[in-house]
Amino acid sequence: MGPVSIVVVGLHFGRTKVDDLASVGSVRLVGVCDLDQELARTTAAETGVRHYPDLPSVLADPGVTAVGLFTGPVGRADLVRQAIRAGKHVMTTKPFELDPYAARDVLVEAGRLGRVVRLNSPPAVVPADLARIEEWRASLGLGRPVGAQAAVWASYRETPDGSWYDDPALCPAAPVTRLGIYLVNDLVRLFGPAREVQVMEGRLRTGRPTPDNAHLTIGFAGGVVAGVFASFCVDDGRPYRDRLTLVYEHGSIVRTRGEAGTVTLELTRNGSPVETVTLAGPPDDGYQWAAFADAVRGGQPSDARVVAGVCVLEAMGRAARSRRVEAVLPVGEPA
Repeated sequence: MGPVSIVVVGLHFGRTKVDDLASVGSVRLVGVCDLDQELARTTAAETGVRHYPDLPSVLADPGVTAVGLFTGPVGRADLVRQAIRAGKHVMTTKPFELDPYAARDVLVEAGRLGRVVRLNSPPAVVPADLARIEEWRASLGLGRPVGAQAAVWASYRETPDGSWYDDPALCPAAPVTRLGIYLVNDLVRLFGPAREVQVMEGRLRTGRPTPDNAHLTIGFAGGVVAGVFASFCVDDGRPYRDRLTLVYEHGSIVRTRGEAGTVTLELTRNGSPVETVTLAGPPDDGYQWAAFADAVRGGQPSDARVVAGVCVLEAMGRAARSRRVEAVLPVGEPA
């Protein structure tokens, strides 16, 4: 079978995906769409694809198999619903939504309709690093998880542009929502659904009205406590190379992202280093385009393991406003 035809919708961020798709053999870009018509026309001319004036025109085209939805997360579930009801599959980006009930309901509907809905975080296929972590825990008797500490940073000097990035209600604890969400989703995959959260945030130098320095504390069932620090204020020449320390009853694992997307795992057990491995990082910036195309061709259902992370973000938004510990809503994953 040939490549899956896709239209990228939302070019504020999706322009980078337009460039990436040029080297993806399993998915073929056939068009672009954005509310900014001039941006969409220019991008279409530069890439030699069709310019669609609006989402309805994309969904009405029988030659389009999938939609790459790269709009902001607020209200994205409704756009996904429009796409799947029009018979399209969807690839989108993190965070999936900020409303966990909306996220759950649209994924349930996607499953019922046989549509594939995927995103880069959490990915549908377990990455090699998380698979190795889970293997070590099971085979080496590390015991119960105790806690974790994660950090990611970059150097942004942004100015307000009227996007959802500027609204504290839509982008709470902004560095966590925009960068730390990868770490949040990894922690949820490793530890299960979260129970409660607390937020500390500040604004050091960005021109946006949203915070640029933030820490999220997450409490999981069984007493596991994890922290995620994310910042736009660190210019050390090592942006996005996040570090995650996982602590268990009888050992610890440190994951560090290095050069060229590699991931290094260091395992310590009973006080002594046991093993260090370096693995290839996720291809395609985590979007797993080939797996998405395989799922579309094979009629696989949408991936539902995204709701637990959305629940954390929703509770984080409440915690950022209240300055208190907030319970995470018990929204179950779709069956």
